Amino acid sequence: MVWRPIGDGVEALYLTTPVGRWVGYGVYVYRYRGLLVDTGPPKARPFAPEAEAALLTHAHEDHAGGAFRLGLPVYGSALTAALVAAPKPLRLYRRLVWGSPRPLRVEVAERVGPLYFLPTPDHAPDHAALYDPEADLLFGGDLFLGVKASLATPGFDLPALLESLQRVLALRPRAFYCAHAGPVEAPLKALQAKRDFLEAKREEAQRLRAQGLTPEEALKRLFGGESPLAYLSGGEMSRLAFVKALMMKE
Repeated sequence: MVWRPIGDGVEALYLTTPVGRWVGYGVYVYRYRGLLVDTGPPKARPFAPEAEAALLTHAHEDHAGGAFRLGLPVYGSALTAALVAAPKPLRLYRRLVWGSPRPLRVEVAERVGPLYFLPTPDHAPDHAALYDPEADLLFGGDLFLGVKASLATPGFDLPALLESLQRVLALRPRAFYCAHAGPVEAPLKALQAKRDFLEAKREEAQRLRAQGLTPEEALKRLFGGESPLAYLSGGEMSRLAFVKALMMKE
């Protein structure tokens, strides 16, 4: 595999696994000024990091699981460090798609080189974006995913996501790199569009709740039905979980 320059001194690798390719799911690993941003999953093909250290946006196995084989010092938030030190057992589909992570030692840091850890909890409580204020450049991990991303785990925290998006918007980053969508064009416009989408869907969901609809009924009205990925994940990743979060009382 060859690192691909994508601008702003950033290089990228797109990593996937045999099952990941089958379901169309992969993850970007970035390299920036001698630092690796995330490490890919355990089952991804090994690669030469050619970096001084690895920084983790969060503990999920597709982002942190490949760190054990890189031979680099690894940095992250205190919560990420605690989570990867003693990984919890994964459901079968996650083991098949990404692989099971090994326990990992992570050094806690607020900044490594030019990159600051910016807490941005959303679908993961330990999620952090990595921000270079001098370059107005931000690595967003799983914060963005897409304007209309509508899959969630049962622990999805909608208020936290909205606050995180607002925190990043306030920085007005010139460049934004997403772990799954890749480089995001016009990041301020895209991030604001995502926030607007979430607010609009929450308003619709609250109206349906007031009318007495169940989450299952609201799911059909809001999105036309469930995603196939919900069935592949045994319901752990679903639109229904997303709708339940939208319908929660504020």
